Amino acid sequence: MYINGRNAIIEALRSGEGVEKVFIMFGMEGEPINRIKSEAKRAGVPCATIDRRRFADLERAAGLGARSQGVIAVASEVEYVDIEQLAQDIYGKGSVPLMAALDAVTDPHNVGAIIRSAECAGIDGLLIGKRDSSGITDVVMKTSAGAAKHLPIARASNIGDILLGLQQEGIAIVGLDERGGTPYLEYDFTGPTAIVIGSEGAGLSSRIRKMCDTLLSIPMAGSVASLNASVAAGVVFFEARRQRGSKEAKPAAE
Repeated sequence: MYINGRNAIIEALRSGEGVEKVFIMFGMEGEPINRIKSEAKRAGVPCATIDRRRFADLERAAGLGARSQGVIAVASEVEYVDIEQLAQDIYGKGSVPLMAALDAVTDPHNVGAIIRSAECAGIDGLLIGKRDSSGITDVVMKTSAGAAKHLPIARASNIGDILLGLQQEGIAIVGLDERGGTPYLEYDFTGPTAIVIGSEGAGLSSRIRKMCDTLLSIPMAGSVASLNASVAAGVVFFEARRQRGSKEAKPAAE
């Protein structure tokens, strides 16, 4: 969903209406633009200045013609959840949380595919970073085949802080890493778990890697060293679901 018009974007940023990103056409300056940048910074929403050709392409994609006043915001079509509260609710029902998180996964096609796999595998909730991961754009919605409307999704400026909170609630943080020391088939997913998928190029960030309780690898039999992020996520999600289908999930140790 797109929001156009400077005043409308300022109000959306102030109200917390799920603005994902703000695009400003190169050369646009003045007090209204400065106010948009200030409100976006306060709300933790990234701003990007793009050249006139790319901005015109965005106007066409949004169906705005040339009525955007040089600034367009992309807003989410889903209602975000509080993933820490979600975990508590799951514990309260006598179940064991199985979460996932995206650490700087920027390709919206990958994000959409991961959401689709997570929903199909029964993942309880997905955490996505605001600053360094793709939000729930039109491309994500289409690629997820509607799963983004059904999977509880959380957004946070700093996913590390949220993961630390989950860790303190007894949820093991496990990261997918081609250099991980534990093959994913050897890991016990029946306990409270949050699976973290790193970016397409760099993988897990250094902070997230350090805070992981376990780093999981997917053994490769071919010449290519690693899988696409969304494929790797799907492989691990469904192994976790397989284990939970064959074993009773274990509550967090007290």
